[in-house]
Amino acid sequence: MRDSYGSLPVTADFLAGWREEVSAALAAVVAGFEEKYGFGPGENAVHPPEAADRIAAERLAAESPAFADLAAYYGAIGAVDMGDIGNGYFLHPASHAVDERTALPEAGGTVPAVLIGSDGGGLLYAVAADGAVWRSRTASEDGGFDRITDGLAEFLDLLRRSVHRFDESGQPGLV
Repeated sequence: MRDSYGSLPVTADFLAGWREEVSAALAAVVAGFEEKYGFGPGENAVHPPEAADRIAAERLAAESPAFADLAAYYGAIGAVDMGDIGNGYFLHPASHAVDERTALPEAGGTVPAVLIGSDGGGLLYAVAADGAVWRSRTASEDGGFDRITDGLAEFLDLLRRSVHRFDESGQPGLV
């Protein structure tokens, strides 16, 4: 895989590579987790989408052209659970995220952003109508959001690198 995905489009090949690499890295973390940390790991997996997720992905694609990358992602990947990576990262399946919205006035759009997940401390991740990914400042939608990446591919790259960083050093992630 590349060191950084930058603003690459989110294609089926991109997602297959991401899923394969992240799944292998999560398996490496889990393999020696109990010996290293003294307790067993939680769930750490990239799940395939279910039928309801694919339907929700189609809904997002029809809603706004800006959600094309998000719809492609949800057509290929379901929930992502990384409970033991740093403070934890959790991406909701499309069937959940499609109805989880926030106004996100910081993004300046009229289409509500899609809340795609959170970290273990309750910070929220949202994809705005322009495709950028935003993170809440607090464990609430009310505390405001900061733009963290220009697109979903870059956000997924940060998650990928976070898993590798945790596996190699035990240090928390980059997201």
